Amino acid sequence: MKLTPQKRQAKSIKTRLIWSFAANIVIIFLLFVVYASIRNITINAEQVSTDLSWMTSKIQEVKSDQKSFLLTETINPKFYESKKNRYITSHKEALKAIDERLEKMYVNSYVQDADIIPSLRELEKSLAVYRESFDTLIHVQLERGFKSYGTEGEMRRSIYSVMNSGYDLDQVKILSLRRHEKDYILRKDKRYVSKLVDVLDDLKSDINRTVRDKYGKVFIIGALEKYKTNFLKLVSLDEQLGFYGKTGIKDNLNDQLARVEDQLVNINEVIKEYDQYWKRLNIVVLISFALTILTVNALLLFYLLSRLGKPINLLSKSIQKIVEEDFQGELYTIKTKDELGDLSDDFNFMINKMNERRNEIEEQQVELTETYEKIDQIRQIGSKLSRHLKVEGIIQEFYHSLLNTLDFSSFLIGIHQDGIMHYQGFSASGEKMAFSRNLSESTHLGVQCFERQEPIISNDYMNSNELKHFLPVLTTEKISSLIYLPLISSSSKIGVLAVHSEDVNAFSDVQINMLGSIVVYAVNALDTAINYQNMEELVDRKTVQLHDHRNQLMEKNALLEGALEELEVKNQQQTSSIQYAKRIQQALLPNISLIRSRFDDAFVFYRPKDIVSGDFYWFEEKGDLTYMAVADCTGHGVPGAFMSILGREILSNLINTQEIVSPGKLLDELHVRIRIVLKQDRVNNKDGMDIGMCVINKRTNELKFAGAHHPLYVVKESEEGNTIETIDGNKQSIGGHMFKKKQYEPFKEHVIDLNNSPEILSFYMSSDGYQDQFGGEEGRKFYKKSFRNLMTDIAKKPMYEQKSLIAMKIDEWMGAEHKQTDDILVIGFKPTRPRSTTIDFSSIDEILNV
Repeated sequence: MKLTPQKRQAKSIKTRLIWSFAANIVIIFLLFVVYASIRNITINAEQVSTDLSWMTSKIQEVKSDQKSFLLTETINPKFYESKKNRYITSHKEALKAIDERLEKMYVNSYVQDADIIPSLRELEKSLAVYRESFDTLIHVQLERGFKSYGTEGEMRRSIYSVMNSGYDLDQVKILSLRRHEKDYILRKDKRYVSKLVDVLDDLKSDINRTVRDKYGKVFIIGALEKYKTNFLKLVSLDEQLGFYGKTGIKDNLNDQLARVEDQLVNINEVIKEYDQYWKRLNIVVLISFALTILTVNALLLFYLLSRLGKPINLLSKSIQKIVEEDFQGELYTIKTKDELGDLSDDFNFMINKMNERRNEIEEQQVELTETYEKIDQIRQIGSKLSRHLKVEGIIQEFYHSLLNTLDFSSFLIGIHQDGIMHYQGFSASGEKMAFSRNLSESTHLGVQCFERQEPIISNDYMNSNELKHFLPVLTTEKISSLIYLPLISSSSKIGVLAVHSEDVNAFSDVQINMLGSIVVYAVNALDTAINYQNMEELVDRKTVQLHDHRNQLMEKNALLEGALEELEVKNQQQTSSIQYAKRIQQALLPNISLIRSRFDDAFVFYRPKDIVSGDFYWFEEKGDLTYMAVADCTGHGVPGAFMSILGREILSNLINTQEIVSPGKLLDELHVRIRIVLKQDRVNNKDGMDIGMCVINKRTNELKFAGAHHPLYVVKESEEGNTIETIDGNKQSIGGHMFKKKQYEPFKEHVIDLNNSPEILSFYMSSDGYQDQFGGEEGRKFYKKSFRNLMTDIAKKPMYEQKSLIAMKIDEWMGAEHKQTDDILVIGFKPTRPRSTTIDFSSIDEILNV
């Protein structure tokens, strides 16, 4: 009985699997709905736990802000001045955030089911009570004040008005009054209140007895009464705030925070118990659904195995037998009216089709063999073409290779050069052909193919409408079939390949494709041959040029050798002269022992860039005056050395011929004389120097300084550590070019009294060579900031050790990669001064540490 399509569809395996899959989907959907519901409750529970944990941490922040406020800000005058504080702001923001989080918790369904809303209301009330108490604390604290603010400030101003009244009062009682005041503030012991009141009463009695001025007596007693009133008010405010052994607002705040924390703990415990209940319920539901799914799937699996296993097993054995017999015969036929029966029929149909296809594959294998032979032939032709490095050899090899492949009457290859196409080739009989065509002859097919860079192929040229207006390359023979292919390399257009035949339809598609494949090899070979030919011509030209150049170099080398010998003799003479100049310059420099003997200690770090230096230091003594200078002349080497000798001689002449005690005046005179000696008003001479000058008066123990672009560094000792002060000189040089828009200004003088400067450790003067030296990992300058930091760090050390540290620091900075760029000069000295015996007495408030 043949089944209808509807009944056949109902009995199919697909329908049965769909129904089993639908059953699983229903069960899984129910599981998902239940799980989603429980998961929603769990998420709400997790949110409640997160909110409680967050509020607990916020309470800790509130507690921390409260503690920080009481510890630091109650004794911070800025708080009493601005009435604002970051701890108060943070405290209020934290409480506000807690209130907002509580409002969100009320709408959480989990909170409503867990029945903790009454507890949250109690928590909200406790927080409101705490907030009110904290606001009261701030109000009372501001009213109490600190030092010059609030009640304490009023109290202090009252007693200061008494102390500064100008009347002859008993200072011992006033000091006792202040001492009792301080003892109470420090210890918060009310015994000192009664002591202060007793001393205050005695002091008022003395005032009534000793002060004769009626208005003064009224003023002082009124001020004392105001002091007493503010002091008693201060005691009352401290009692409200709370102190040792006295419960106050501070203790209430801590108790209220502890109550809030306990309420949070209790709420959290209720939430945890409720959460555990839902977790256990979730596990029970998941296990029940999992068992249900396993049972349903086990029943479906048993049915499918019993229904499908046997037919599939028979079908498998039948397939193995057919494979062993080389796909001959038919499969086992399954007669069921479902997919297995259809599968059995389809396999039989497939075997029949496979047998038919096998015959077709055998025919294609024959064609593939022929194609492989052609490819191998093309590869062999390409290999032969690649062996030649001459264009003529490639064309001849190409011609012989095509004799066994194509039937043609002529074979030509055109090579393009300078607008001309040079053709070479052979006829079918082996006759060699060579001629040229100009690219301006656009009617020729070779020119058209080269210009278009497209193949031109025709098997019936005489009857072709498209090509009838164009001529072949050869016009002396009858041509019916032709092939023109462009020869293009990756870098240039090489030329054209032309093959002609007298027969119509002489070239098949296979032959044309084969010729195109051979052309690829021919193009590579021709490109290499053309490049090789061009390279040979270039090498020949370069060889001739190098030979001529070598002869010229040999002639110039002979001239240079003579000039080099002459330069070496002159260089040796100049070096000897400069070495002698170095000895003269060093002999003129002051003896360091003489400089060191005039101070507590001193050093000179002097390192010229060349043999002689443009930097110099100068030291002279005349009577009670000691002169010392550090100068940097224009340039370095020999020019700088001449300027240094000139500057040194002018300075020595000035102090020996004139009574000049001012360093500023000395620099003014030096400027005038440099310009006169070098005639800078008349000639274009810009040489000059930058200089720093110190004059020390041993009788008055004063140091005077003036500078031209050079500062004086003063290192001082303080409680925070060593500090350095820079005393700048004038922003103008000695001598040199004078700008018309900038007038000369007399050099400014700075005076330091060494008797009243015990904090000074050392003085330093230097040229700019140390600061401008390049070095370090980035190859940058040392700079003034690093130089000042170095002076600050080493100021306490002995001068000989400071000199060694300065030398090691600059050597380390330069390293092996950088050379010295300028002359370097640094002088340091410790001034001689008497020790101070002055005793400094503090004020009464400083003695009492109030």
